[in-house]
Amino acid sequence: MKKVLVADTLPEQCMKMLQEAGLEVVYQPGLSEEELKEAARDVHGIICRSGAKVTEKVLESADRLEAICRAGVGVDNIDIAAASRKGVAVMNTPAGNTISTAEHTFALLLSLARNIGPAYASMCEGRWEKKKLTGSQLYGSTLGVIGLGRIGREMAKRAVGFGMTVLAYDPFVTRETAERMGVELRDKLEDVLADCDYLTVHVPETEKTDGLIGADQIAVMKDGSCLINCARGSVVDQDATVAAVKSGKLRGAAFDVYRREPPEDYAFAREEGILATPHLAASTAQAQLAVATEAAEQLIVALQRGHFRNALNVVLVPPEEMRVLQPYCDLAVQLGRFVAQLQPGRAEALEISYQGELAHDHVELVQSYGAMGLMQGSMTAGVNVVSGPYLVHEHGISVTGSATVGSEAGFTDLIKLRLTTDAGTGEAAGTVFGRQHPRIVSVEDFHVELIPEGHILVVFGRDMPGLIGRVGALLGEAGVNIARMGFGRKEVGGHALLGLNLDSPCDEDTVDKIRALDVVRRVAAIEL
Repeated sequence: MKKVLVADTLPEQCMKMLQEAGLEVVYQPGLSEEELKEAARDVHGIICRSGAKVTEKVLESADRLEAICRAGVGVDNIDIAAASRKGVAVMNTPAGNTISTAEHTFALLLSLARNIGPAYASMCEGRWEKKKLTGSQLYGSTLGVIGLGRIGREMAKRAVGFGMTVLAYDPFVTRETAERMGVELRDKLEDVLADCDYLTVHVPETEKTDGLIGADQIAVMKDGSCLINCARGSVVDQDATVAAVKSGKLRGAAFDVYRREPPEDYAFAREEGILATPHLAASTAQAQLAVATEAAEQLIVALQRGHFRNALNVVLVPPEEMRVLQPYCDLAVQLGRFVAQLQPGRAEALEISYQGELAHDHVELVQSYGAMGLMQGSMTAGVNVVSGPYLVHEHGISVTGSATVGSEAGFTDLIKLRLTTDAGTGEAAGTVFGRQHPRIVSVEDFHVELIPEGHILVVFGRDMPGLIGRVGALLGEAGVNIARMGFGRKEVGGHALLGLNLDSPCDEDTVDKIRALDVVRRVAAIEL
């Protein structure tokens, strides 16, 4: 029975779902780093919110861990790089709090427009400042939305309902998609900034979005406009925004997220024109229940079926497509392991090319599996599709991929891996016949057919009488049976390749004897 650690406070319904799925549940919220390290030692999955810190130190001992699921969007509390090196999938639940976050953002928008915060504070102090606190109606004004993901789209929907014009910037959304939402898509960020009365930001926290809205961008905005940030604290330069409000460049600004939470200094929140809330956007009972149950569902599927929905460090493909792609992914793994053992030397670069009808949409997936195979061939253990790409990067190996639709050498689909090391280059290509029978069909430009499994001996030699017989004789003397043989040559009397599937491994002494034959140039004993 697989075990799941619930490391933060979650609803009872979440625990019940995990137990009914046949998982053992360990409920231990509020652990210190050292306690969490000990608790994670023998679990297969972890569910957390933002409280539990799944650090590299915690992950060091988690040798059984397969997946971590964050009940929420932000994963700042999880060391994704360390998890990836361990082969642990990291997932979040971006959909569960979408509505709550959009509603909170819109509440801040309305509060800025109608001076709700200052009006409440004024009344609490016994003042009647009706004229001073005159607001602005949203109808007929313009909202700028940066990022048309789930939350950005919900914001746009609500703004359209209020009669606002909505401008948006998102380089990953098509113009047709935006038009269907009643949104005008702009090609440049500055074009949205210059024309909006209110600006809201809904992008993830990445290196590219860090400081996305700073002093330079605020300078482009309309005088008297307002800025709202309910995304991540790093996306908007808080100091620059507060300074713009104080100078009168911006009429107001609202924050729900901060670079450091809680903030070290709350003085900014007391500035006139600033509205601040303590990261409340997803804090509704409905949203908390939704993300918790979504996290439980995702972890169940991950541990029982190996599908990592909303994973942040795994290339994702819908299950129905993965069933078709799996044989090709398995082949890419075997080819990666094959070339790692075929070509001696320190690996420097891996090129993966994919020809065929499945090529264009899934080259990145095939690339991940090929990288996994390369590292398995080099390290033998502890490498999976999560850790493979990260380990390749950590070892300084460049990985490139390409895809073309069409056939090559008569094959409908062909995967080719080319490994460059400090000692030379090795290459192998394969296909899947009938989408269920994988075959290696060429090795370093020699056409040969091998089954990519078990014990394989690759002999590079000269095309002359005695090559096959003398190699076979030495294997016979060693008691090694040949299960399948492939032979390839480019010209009569030139270089040739003998590929053998063996029933048992070929010992090093026999390999040395084969290598010593005058008809042999090079030998590689490969285990798949």
